[in-house]
Amino acid sequence: MALKFDGKFLKEGSKTLCNLDGRIVRDGSSNSGKALCNVDRKIIRDGSSNSGKALCNVDGDNIRDGSSNSGKLLIKVSDAARKIGATSRGPSTAAIWFMFCR
Repeated sequence: MALKFDGKFLKEGSKTLCNLDGRIVRDGSSNSGKALCNVDRKIIRDGSSNSGKALCNVDGDNIRDGSSNSGKLLIKVSDAARKIGATSRGPSTAAIWFMFCR
């Protein structure tokens, strides 16, 4: 079954895997779900706090490991968007890809 991210929910068929609550990616379909990660400008951080560990960052069209633009290239944002069925190409797409497709 293919993944589909509509800008708010990531679904696999009829099952909702996560939702985007502002800048926070939460488990399931509810805004009360566990915070998986958050988007701090172009850095994706663990949990809901901007002091969480940097998981990856968006450097132009590249998703890189950690918080540095010199981190290892993981994937291009455009390729990540294709993998999750998204049309958006921003940090939220990188966060969803990192949490569910990496």
